[in-house]
Amino acid sequence: MPVTLPASIRATRSHYNELMNLKLLLLIRMTAMGLLCWLAVSVYVVGQSGRRAAQDIAGVADQLQPMVAADIMRRWASLDSDARQPDLGGAAARFPEPMCLRYSALDGSYSDWGCAASPLGSGVPHWIARILGALGRGHISLQRRITAYRIAVGTLQVESDDASLLQHQWRSVRDLLGLAAVMLLALDMLAFWVVGRALRPTAGIVAAVEQLGEGMHDVRLPALWPREFRLIASGINRLAQRLADSHAARAQLTARLISVQEHERRELAHELHEEFGQCVSALSAVSASLRHSVSRGEVLTEADVSPLETGIEQMLSSLRGMLQGLSMPPLEQQGLRSALADLVAAWHIRQHGGPRVVLDADAGPDQLPNLEYAPCVYRVVQECLNNIARHAPGSSSACICIRQQPQWLEVRVSNDLVGVKQEHAAPGTGMGLKLLAERVRALHGVFSVEMSAVQFAVQASLPMTRP
Repeated sequence: MPVTLPASIRATRSHYNELMNLKLLLLIRMTAMGLLCWLAVSVYVVGQSGRRAAQDIAGVADQLQPMVAADIMRRWASLDSDARQPDLGGAAARFPEPMCLRYSALDGSYSDWGCAASPLGSGVPHWIARILGALGRGHISLQRRITAYRIAVGTLQVESDDASLLQHQWRSVRDLLGLAAVMLLALDMLAFWVVGRALRPTAGIVAAVEQLGEGMHDVRLPALWPREFRLIASGINRLAQRLADSHAARAQLTARLISVQEHERRELAHELHEEFGQCVSALSAVSASLRHSVSRGEVLTEADVSPLETGIEQMLSSLRGMLQGLSMPPLEQQGLRSALADLVAAWHIRQHGGPRVVLDADAGPDQLPNLEYAPCVYRVVQECLNNIARHAPGSSSACICIRQQPQWLEVRVSNDLVGVKQEHAAPGTGMGLKLLAERVRALHGVFSVEMSAVQFAVQASLPMTRP
C-alpha cells in the first residue's frame, strides 16, 4: 500500500529539488564560463607563443648571419675545404631549439640542415594540432643575406620546426587546462556551499507564498539576508497585509450589502404599506359603499365613482414612481441630460408642489467615454432628490449642476435649508450616501458632503481618464 507523505514534507522536498536545480544550474553556468575563459586564455597563449617563436627565430637568424659569413671566410682562407658551403650543423648546434637551415650560394649550390620532415610529437592529438596550427602563427621562415669581405656570397634561410612548436604550445595549453580544472573544481565546491547558505531563506519564502495561496493572510516574514531576499520578504509582507485588508474590506462590504438588502426590503414594505395599503383600503371602502348603494337601488352618479378613479390613479402614480426608482435608467436611448430631465419632471409630479429643481448640465456628459460614469451620475442625482423629498421637503429650491472639465466630471446637487427644521435637514441613518460614496470611489472619484445653515450639497468628481 503506498504511503502518502504529509503536505509539509512534500513541500520541503519540492523546495529542496528546486534548490538543487538552482545550484546545479549555477554550477553549470560557472563551469561553462570557466571553460570559456580557459579557451580565451588558451587562444591568447597560443598567439603569444607564435609571436615569441617568431621573435626567437629572428634573433637566431641575426646571430647566424655573421657566424655563417665568418665560416665562409675561414673556408676561403683554408685551401683544403669547400668554401662554397658553410658548416650549418656546427652553427645550429650552438642553439638548443631545433630549426631548419637552408643555404643557397650565388653559384647555384645548395645545402640544408635539420629540414627533414619530422613526425608530430608524441602526446599531441591530430585535431589539437589542427586547431593550434589554425590559431597559432604557423610556419615561420626568415632569410638573411651572407656577405664575405663585402661581397654577397649567398642567402641563409632559417625556418621553424613545426613539430617542436606544436609540442610547446600543447604543453602550455595542457598546463592551463589542468590549472583551470583545479580552479573550477575549487570554485564549484565553494560556490555550492556559498549558494546553499545564501539560498537557505528561500524555504521560508516558498512556504509563505504557499500559505498565501491557501488563503492564510497572517503570514509575516522576518528581515532576511541578503538585501534581495529582504526586499522579497518585505514585498510578501506587504502583499499579505493587502490581502488581509482586502479580506476584511470584502467581509465588511458583504455585511453592508446584507444590511442594504434588509434596508431595501424594509423600504419596499414601508412603501407598499403606506402607499398601496392605504389606497387599497380606501378603494375597498369605496367599493363597499358603491355595492351598498347599488343593493339599495340607488342610482350611481359620476361623483360616486370619482373617488374610485382617484384612488386608482394615485396607486398607478405610486407604482410608476417605485418602478422608476428600481429600474435601470434609459441612458442608451436618451442620453444623460434627457434621462435627468425626465427624472426631475417625474419627481416634480410626485412631489405636487415641492421644491423647484433646476437642471444645469452642459452637452459634455452625453458623450462620456466610460459607460460606468453615466449610471453613476444618474444614481447620485436620483439619491439626492430622494433625500431632499425625505429630509428637506420644505426647501424652496434645489439645483443640479453638471460640468465636464478636461480632467474631471463635476456633479453637484444642492438644496437650500431656509425654513427647513434642523431635525429634518440632517441626513438620515440610511445607507444611501454611503453607497453613493462607495460607487464614486470605485470609479476612482472623490465624494464629499457639505452642510451649512442655509444649504446642503452633495458633490461627486469623476476622473475623465481612468488611472
